[in-house]
Amino acid sequence: MDGTNSCEFPPGFLEESRVPQIVAGNAAVQTLGCLVFFARVYSRAFLIGTWKSEDWALSAAWLLATGYSICQYGQVSHGSGRHLAATPSMKDAMTGQKYAYAAQIFLILGIPMPKVSMCLSYLRIFYSDIVGRRLIYGLLVTLALTMISFLMEAFFTCSPLSLYWNELRPTDKCLKDISTLYIHGSLNLAIDVALMGILIPRILNLKLNKRQKGVLIVIVLLGSLSVAAGIVRLVRVGTTLAKANSATKQFDPPWDMYDVSIWTSTEIYVALICAAAPGIKPLVSMLLPKLLGTSLRSRSKTTGGSHAYELHCKMKRSTLGTTTLTSAHGPYSKMSKVYSAAKHDEESLDGKSDVDERCNRVRADGIMRNTSVVITSEQRA
Repeated sequence: MDGTNSCEFPPGFLEESRVPQIVAGNAAVQTLGCLVFFARVYSRAFLIGTWKSEDWALSAAWLLATGYSICQYGQVSHGSGRHLAATPSMKDAMTGQKYAYAAQIFLILGIPMPKVSMCLSYLRIFYSDIVGRRLIYGLLVTLALTMISFLMEAFFTCSPLSLYWNELRPTDKCLKDISTLYIHGSLNLAIDVALMGILIPRILNLKLNKRQKGVLIVIVLLGSLSVAAGIVRLVRVGTTLAKANSATKQFDPPWDMYDVSIWTSTEIYVALICAAAPGIKPLVSMLLPKLLGTSLRSRSKTTGGSHAYELHCKMKRSTLGTTTLTSAHGPYSKMSKVYSAAKHDEESLDGKSDVDERCNRVRADGIMRNTSVVITSEQRA
């Protein structure tokens, strides 16, 4: 800082910088997370034409993740990634601490929010699974309690709170966060593992082909990357905080904690990717139709001088026994109402579907309580 005698340090010490690693690490995971998120937005809003509660929760998660990234770049511009002695002024150090406090708030809310989105999505997809729904409701309650309790703790970290940045968070006047870190991190890791434990057995029981099951299981298992990033973050932050609280006082926060920023960003954006990935299936199916296969199939057969088309439909809600016509190919007789396949909810695997909400409007002309229909039309010259 100002007034520091550079002769006290080895040559080149004050010029050392880990800024490139911090910026590159944060930007890489942020870019990947944003690509998957906006692919999800395009799939849901434009290809399917629907927007549900889990989409709002995921949008909130993206905003929180973006806020965390902005705080990281703000800290870099005010000394993070360099030695504390190289900080230009006390004002820069205080501004950096303000960014650090804001990043803590974004972190507390940003890590659980993608899990909230996933839980809301699975409540709808596995609509008829009562046990699974109760388990997911339990996870939602745990997530809510986690966010509220740790947010309250963050507001009372220092008394007054301004000590966090005015005095650079003095350890003798502020709460020690090492125990809070381990509790918060462990709860989020446990919820990740619980989600995978709830979902994988249910995916294995779905009536899908092996390729589709494999893709879904891989998407769910992406959560293990979030678990790995969370474990690394816990170890690194725990080690750094222990060093800060030790009697030796050999602690250089902006220099020593550079990779904590990277691993925290990785955990946040991997969780965002895991929550957004299932929703990009319509876009992937459009760009790479053979990669995921299709859940709806059609086939045709010729009988005499006319063309018959057997349209195989997927049961959308087993509790109501409703089947909706979603696709047809070839010349066929004009129907009074046509239900567009573009509005089909690609995420509905077993349970409530988008089309359930509107099936009553096509009761007179739609296909009700049937698994297939044959439409015959006369061949035209």
